Amino acid sequence: MKIAAYQAPYFEFGSFEAVALIRSQLQTCEAEGVTTLCCPEAILGGLAHESDGESPADVALGVSNGELADVVNPLLKSTVQVIVGFTERDPIGAIFNSAAILTDGRITGVYRKVYPGYRTAFQAGEELPVFSEATNPFGIAICNDLWYVEPTRVLAAAGAAVIFVPTNSGHPRAVTSSFRDRGQNLPVARAVENTVTIVVADIAGRRGDRVAHGFSCIIDPDGAVVARAEPLTPALLIAEVSPQRRPFDPRGWDGTTNPAVTRAFMRLWE
Repeated sequence: MKIAAYQAPYFEFGSFEAVALIRSQLQTCEAEGVTTLCCPEAILGGLAHESDGESPADVALGVSNGELADVVNPLLKSTVQVIVGFTERDPIGAIFNSAAILTDGRITGVYRKVYPGYRTAFQAGEELPVFSEATNPFGIAICNDLWYVEPTRVLAAAGAAVIFVPTNSGHPRAVTSSFRDRGQNLPVARAVENTVTIVVADIAGRRGDRVAHGFSCIIDPDGAVVARAEPLTPALLIAEVSPQRRPFDPRGWDGTTNPAVTRAFMRLWE
């Protein structure tokens, strides 16, 4: 199947300008026969930099009350499935960093980031569902989730062949360089560990004293870079990927063959 990752501009917090730009990317995807387009983390409204005094609640959208549907309405007419990041407010007021799946003119799923980070108003999601496009199983892991081995392993074990990673790499210029190598290599590590395709959709550009270099890429199950966006530049990546998991290879999944190693590993969580 053909998939796409949109490396979007770094918009001001509170902006919903991305909707029109995503719509234009969908036109290209439709012409190219793309089945799924992944867009960045919090592309709707922006990701609040809480240390700068921005509040996630200011851009949060409800799902059950129709707020999200109103915002993404221009995207619902496409034949391409879209994964789009947003800040979610649930019915009791809890705030989540989420990604919505838009399919066949409606919102068909929502994933909540399970590792939202430290010192944040975001609540942690508690589910790692496997979704499907037609019969093609896929999962979603949002940005910081990729720093942990557990989310992608759980999704792969549940049958996901492709894991989409909406990302927002906007950081103060002083610390960005320390993230660059990890931003490029973590998707490769997770792809190889789990023999899955990893699709990262990031932002790119500058806002105030922050810069997002853009780590958008498509990595195959062997860790080969199928496509990578240029830094600091909006881009649309399109690639053909396998829609199904490879035949199971137990290597890396059969650690219990050595109980001593398993016990040492489990002690890390004690």
